[in-house]
Amino acid sequence: MLSRVIVTAGAILLLALSALFFALNSSYQDSLQGRVYYFLGDYAKAQVLSEQAYAKDPYNKMAFTVLTQSAIALKYEAYITQGNQYLVQIDGISTKSEVSDADRSRIKIMCEIMIDGYTALSPTPLTDETLQERATIMREKFKQLHKELF
Repeated sequence: MLSRVIVTAGAILLLALSALFFALNSSYQDSLQGRVYYFLGDYAKAQVLSEQAYAKDPYNKMAFTVLTQSAIALKYEAYITQGNQYLVQIDGISTKSEVSDADRSRIKIMCEIMIDGYTALSPTPLTDETLQERATIMREKFKQLHKELF
């Protein structure tokens, strides 16, 4: 009976000391904040906070994970943003009364960049699924456009 009380008290003390360590360690505070920003979708802020946390403590696995995942998510966001910019340019070209060969080549290059750019994205199990879906939809738009025009 006494040994159970000692083991239980030891476990509670260990948990309390662990919580105190995480509460007082600025590296883990920054990485936890970065993780929150990551799940809120603010990947740039998450990357900044996790970089700070990782610089303070290179053994902080949470900071490293958030840093890595934020970089991947920012690549996805850049891909989607670039695709939207290309679609605006293609829409502008398509509103012309006559589409020149140079414009056709420009559209073809844009489509190829977006189709090939998708393969450079490397998702992980922790990568935001909505980002992956949006990137896949963007690639499909450009594949369809390329198929219809060329």
